[in-house]
Amino acid sequence: MKLKRQLLGLFYASALGAVLIGTVAVYQILTPAVSDFEDDAARRELARVESAFLQTFTTLYARTRDWAEMHRVDALVTGESDVVPMVPGEAPDNLRLDRVVIFSPAGEPTMLRGDAGPQDPTLVDLYATYAERGCYPLWGVVSLNQKNYIFAMHPVADCGAALFAIALDGQMAMELSGVTGLDVSLQSAQADAPRKSHIVAIDDVTLSASFPVLDYQQRSVMRGQVTLEREIYQRGAPLIWSVVLAVIVVAFLTSTLVYWFVQRQVFGRLTILHQAVRRIAQGGDLKQRIRVRGSDELAELAADFNAMVDHINDAQQSLAQASERAEAANRAKSLFLANMSHEIRTPMTAILGYTELMENPSLSAEERQRYLSIIQQNGDALMALISDVLDLSRIEAGQVRVDRQPCELPALMKDVLNSHLLRAKQKDIRLSLQYMTAVPAEVLTDAFRLRQILSNLIGNAIKFTENGGVDVRVQWEDGLQSVLHVEIADTGIGIPEAALPNVFEPFSQVDESHTRRFGGSGLGLAIARQLSRSLGGNISVSSKVGEGSAFQLHIQTLAADNSKRVQPEQALAAEMKSQRLPAIRATGRVLVVDDNQVNRLLVMRVLSQSGFVVAEADNGVKALERFTEEDDFDLIVLDMQMPIMDGFDAAAELRTRGFTGPILALTANVMAEDRRRCLEAGCDEFLGKPIRARHLLDACVRMMNRSPISTRRA
Repeated sequence: MKLKRQLLGLFYASALGAVLIGTVAVYQILTPAVSDFEDDAARRELARVESAFLQTFTTLYARTRDWAEMHRVDALVTGESDVVPMVPGEAPDNLRLDRVVIFSPAGEPTMLRGDAGPQDPTLVDLYATYAERGCYPLWGVVSLNQKNYIFAMHPVADCGAALFAIALDGQMAMELSGVTGLDVSLQSAQADAPRKSHIVAIDDVTLSASFPVLDYQQRSVMRGQVTLEREIYQRGAPLIWSVVLAVIVVAFLTSTLVYWFVQRQVFGRLTILHQAVRRIAQGGDLKQRIRVRGSDELAELAADFNAMVDHINDAQQSLAQASERAEAANRAKSLFLANMSHEIRTPMTAILGYTELMENPSLSAEERQRYLSIIQQNGDALMALISDVLDLSRIEAGQVRVDRQPCELPALMKDVLNSHLLRAKQKDIRLSLQYMTAVPAEVLTDAFRLRQILSNLIGNAIKFTENGGVDVRVQWEDGLQSVLHVEIADTGIGIPEAALPNVFEPFSQVDESHTRRFGGSGLGLAIARQLSRSLGGNISVSSKVGEGSAFQLHIQTLAADNSKRVQPEQALAAEMKSQRLPAIRATGRVLVVDDNQVNRLLVMRVLSQSGFVVAEADNGVKALERFTEEDDFDLIVLDMQMPIMDGFDAAAELRTRGFTGPILALTANVMAEDRRRCLEAGCDEFLGKPIRARHLLDACVRMMNRSPISTRRA
């Protein structure tokens, strides 16, 4: 055999080997990329379906709100009218509504459209969740009578509500299919089903993509499923083999036609291409590129390969970024409990500290009253604060309710500083209040929100200050839009300039060493800024490492009508308002029935201090014995959860034995069903625990002034 043919045969063999190796390398690189592209395309289609699903929520919520805000609906819910206004979905309106329910302010549901069978207890749970949220609008997915619905619930009257619901059934799936142009279906899911999107190939032609549908309690109830054609896969597989075939054809034709050209031009260039592919296939740097001279097929192949590597590199970078975001979210979740510590400890410090101070028997009456005022105000702040911290997303979404009322500014400032004074003394640092200008005696703002902002800023300053002190400077600016300026300046550790843009981000800390040393959640400044913006203002910061920080709070507000200006020295002398019991005086005999001695003593003390003559019993049986012996009680205050005989049975038996006076139910169970049971058992009114003295006295006096027995039982 001639050397030429031997070389040509050797070339063919070498070319074949190179093509096979290149084929494997291309397949190993392109196949995952095609799969990733296919998943991305499927997720985009799935996102369209989810977007259409959410748009249904938006439409339903808007229609619910419009209907709920009608005056005739308000009258229907409060019982002032029994005329039902036209409900959307009736001609000529084309909105499909499967259920329409109204809730009275007491939480009692009335079905206007839908299944009128036995009452589903889920409605009771739904209203309870709505009431716990402070009667804010509520929407989501709920299961009623073993059937899933999307619903929107909007406030009507005093904590009443209107609810519209659309069934998640085949018709809903058809509507989503019509909007998106995709094959959509809705399927039931177990409560422990995965709460994330899922994509799986059915065969070489189709794949299935699904997303979870969670109810309003974040339980998985259904999955939305979309069936898609595998267009990318069907196009990608032939493309891979086409590339391989092109390499084979080019290699063999070139070797056959021009041996010396192949030897000089093709083999050398294929070697370069082969080596580059092998380096990348073996885990090489994806930033390297193939440089092949010429402008023929091999050069084009090199360019295509470079473009493919670019796409793979971009995909890997995107995956790395997504992984980093997922890790950051996981860290935030792991630190969530610690993150709330800062916000909870600020009022708890005042409560626990001043409680300890009150153990001193030498306190004057004025000091004791001031400490009680601080404890009560911080306790109220803590209850509201916990709700806000747990629902930070609601704050960021601008759904915080702002109640602007006349507020005594000097007293509020002194109150806030006094609640932090003990902590400053413990650290042996200065905490001072300065008025740079005269200020209005009263301003129109939300006192609780302003107190929360200032407490966060002052508490944060004290936490990071070891020497020197914290100065709070107040200034009032008159103009077309009057502004309240409060600056909190400290001599603490300061904040690096690079960290300043992030100090108002949730869960943000300057660095981990500060987190370990000073503690805190990183939520305080984020909540403070969001609340300041809800009051029409903002917070800015300036700082220098080692010298301290200064936070500037600016709130646009107005002075209250006829509010005089208070000079700095007068403002510093302002006193806090005491949270004393209301001066209610009453007469009559009251029987207090409660198995808990502490609660019973509290109720007896509040009532006796207001003039009532009080007797007691620790269960329902003893209450009946006292009534048999002394039947001249004007009022019975009855706990509903007791041993031997509970309050429900006791109330019913008291009515049977002829007691016609009012009965006030006290219970820690505040669901709508519990209220209904109390009234059906014979009680006249219902108070949920924990009770406040003012509310208890108001209820007792109001019931004593009414007729002996309600017309409901007549």
